[in-house]
Amino acid sequence: MGLFDKFWKSPKEKRAEEAHKRAMREDLDVYSGMRVEVTSGDGRVFLVAKLLELRGDRAQLEPGADGSLMARSDEPLNVTLRGYSSKENRTVIMKGMIRPGPNKMWQAEHLTLVDHMDEHRANIRVNTNMEGDFTLADRPSVPAEHCQIKNMGMGGVCIGTQARRDVGDSLLLQIDQLLELRDVPLHCQVLRIDDRKGGYFEYGCRFVDLDEETERRLFRAMYALYHGLYG
Repeated sequence: MGLFDKFWKSPKEKRAEEAHKRAMREDLDVYSGMRVEVTSGDGRVFLVAKLLELRGDRAQLEPGADGSLMARSDEPLNVTLRGYSSKENRTVIMKGMIRPGPNKMWQAEHLTLVDHMDEHRANIRVNTNMEGDFTLADRPSVPAEHCQIKNMGMGGVCIGTQARRDVGDSLLLQIDQLLELRDVPLHCQVLRIDDRKGGYFEYGCRFVDLDEETERRLFRAMYALYHGLYG
């Protein structure tokens, strides 16, 4: 080895070092435990996982109840991770690379925060033309109201209806058109109301209190929607 060889670094090594230093400055460890959606370069969601053991620009990804919807291989993959930090009350978006790890885990590397993206939701939403019904979670005896499912993601849903509801209301939403969710009520909370013409309202809702089985079914339903399996 020459005198200066130990000081010379390849472009790949320099990029890795820069990413590590940037991650250390960004204190990514505050996002440990956050649930994230992992999307490939073409925007397809193939993994919903918990972000664990964040150290510098590296972390472990623990798949959700339904695991990964992508075959594991030795090739690293460039991905985007999207989640919501309850500590900071904001959407968190990261770029990085993942590769298979032991025991069905995934290894995330070269993680960096993305300062700005056009879509600031914690979860990707898919526009739909489906219909559903909902009742008030605390008043199950009240007749169900019909609604249109405007868009939907792992984190929530936007519904359109003529029924008047308030911010904070808890709803039980039924979407039987999604086979994966047939007879599975989704517990939602109204976060936003958008008045439309003619006594029509759109409600932005988030999913709350989903158990593991419901989350697994929702993941399968969203995978079908992401990939256009419902037209």
